[in-house]
Amino acid sequence: MGGLAKGFLNKGRNRYITKDDPASQGSEFGVIYLEAGDRFRIRTDMEYLFCLCTGSVDFSWNGNSHSAQRRSWIEEEPTVLSVPENTDVELFCPEGAAEINYACTDNDRDFTPRLITPGNLLFSAVVDADKLDGKTKRAKRAFYDWDSHPDSCLFCGEIVNFPGSWACFPPHLHDEPEIYHYRFSPEQGYGFSEYGTEACKVTNRDTMCIDSGLQHAQVTAPGYYGYIMWTQRLKTNGHPIEYRLAEDHKWLEEA
Repeated sequence: MGGLAKGFLNKGRNRYITKDDPASQGSEFGVIYLEAGDRFRIRTDMEYLFCLCTGSVDFSWNGNSHSAQRRSWIEEEPTVLSVPENTDVELFCPEGAAEINYACTDNDRDFTPRLITPGNLLFSAVVDADKLDGKTKRAKRAFYDWDSHPDSCLFCGEIVNFPGSWACFPPHLHDEPEIYHYRFSPEQGYGFSEYGTEACKVTNRDTMCIDSGLQHAQVTAPGYYGYIMWTQRLKTNGHPIEYRLAEDHKWLEEA
């Protein structure tokens, strides 16, 4: 069974899913919330990925720096920083407030930190606008994959659901566990997350941990935009994730 962590937001680091959660199989997810003048510093003890969700942030790592701004996760792509363990990282909020999603997992492979800026994601497009009467239309943004970042143990990205639309439909499954972090606009919006034979209501900043092998899909209420940041811990077998459609609904993919 998957596990649901209800959303909360305090200054500093907010841990939503920890590596001790059995369903996560060693992955963690949370949000770093900063206000003007705040700094967050960390020397990483695992592989980390930092994704600017909203606001302004100055990223610093190993003598490098980059300033980024993101006003809207609906219309704008993120800035993402991927670093190995034993990396000194600082996040500084120069004005307003900022929320930075982070994911981390054990990985003893060393690699050169990577900064991915808007326009340079592995994939970013609105997909399935003409499929199933547009009911699965969504924006999909993949940061990188194993081919482009072979030393990483994380596969992460974002989905923006259009109002009343589904994501990850028909339901699919894979052997790797997965974490979904939800946002809605306006913030009182909500949706439903299907995992296995169960489903639950998800609201702003909720985070779902989905066990290995559970089929899953998501839907967003009409009138609201939905956001999902997904994170998956990759296996160490050198093979990409094998996605499988739920048998009962495979026909929906046929011409």
